[in-house]
Amino acid sequence: LYDVLHDIEYRKKWDTNVIETFDIGRLTANSDVGYYAWRCPKPLKNRDVVTLRSWLPMGSDYIIMNYSVKHPKYPPRKDMVRAVSIQTGYLIEGTGAKSCTITYLAQVDPKGNYP
Repeated sequence: LYDVLHDIEYRKKWDTNVIETFDIGRLTANSDVGYYAWRCPKPLKNRDVVTLRSWLPMGSDYIIMNYSVKHPKYPPRKDMVRAVSIQTGYLIEGTGAKSCTITYLAQVDPKGNYP
């Protein structure tokens, strides 16, 4: 599951809401900056976000956390609403040789207007 969440090419296959996602740059062995844009249900405008993501494998458990950052090469787009990830992440706890429990935390300000 940890590998699936980290694989941006595979994400385009399982995440039906993804419009575009890519790595902007690696900062350390366990952190990077990335871009993610997703479809929102009508009549909402699609959203995007630039985040600093960090991860930590701890034996059979894994943590992936991110929060929004600004990047001069990726300013807000006119066709999207730039959301803010205040604190978002996953805790993956190994429960057996082929099983795990996942906890997802999303503290996000989606910005924009809502009908």
